[in-house]
Amino acid sequence: MPGTGTLNCNMKGLGDDSVKKNKFYPLGGTTVFLVDQWAKHYVEKNLKMGEKRKLTEKLELRRIHNPGICLGVFANKPEKVKKLTEAGTGIVTVIQMLTLLGNSNILRKTGITLAAAGAWSNLTDRYHKEKVVDYIGVKTGKEKLDQVTYNLGDFAIGAGGVLWVLGSMFKKGKEL
Repeated sequence: MPGTGTLNCNMKGLGDDSVKKNKFYPLGGTTVFLVDQWAKHYVEKNLKMGEKRKLTEKLELRRIHNPGICLGVFANKPEKVKKLTEAGTGIVTVIQMLTLLGNSNILRKTGITLAAAGAWSNLTDRYHKEKVVDYIGVKTGKEKLDQVTYNLGDFAIGAGGVLWVLGSMFKKGKEL
């Protein structure tokens, strides 16, 4: 009604039903972000740099700082790394908004939400520490792979990407 000060959201995908159906995704993404930030804080407070603690036969807790992007690429160019991280996080966030407001399936929505949560967690590290805190080591039996250290945000980005691609293969409502 004009002049009443109320906003009518009748655009496709923006109605009350869409908001109700999609309220889990921001909550889930926020949870992934907060758990990763908590784990990074825990590692920073309880492990010395380079220290390793065995969790299981295949997993260990580590404290590593990565000033670069994936596998230390551009480690000597912090401004470039920050700009690339900002751009990537911005792109993923816009795609997330469009996906959640649109008519996408659960795989795409879950995937892009996980990717955005991981991206924001790593970007937060870049702003507060100028590097990303990595803390999960996976023992594979292959020396080079055993040296790589991850964080929950990295796994969220990877899993989110896989789910996004899988979800892109199906239309909404189609089962796997």
